[in-house]
Amino acid sequence: MKIKKIFSVLVVVLFLLLLAACGSAHTNVGLNMHFGPNGPHVSPHVNVDFYGGGRH
Repeated sequence: MKIKKIFSVLVVVLFLLLLAACGSAHTNVGLNMHFGPNGPHVSPHVNVDFYGGGRH
């Protein structure tokens, strides 16, 4: 019983650390357009950046 309680507390602490780490995540979604010999080519992109602090 004691091991189960320690394990559950550890899982909660790790979950809170995960939430704190994802709080600084910034996403950027958009389209890239490339011009080539066969005309324009459009490709989607999704960026996820983690910002550690300070000023932008």
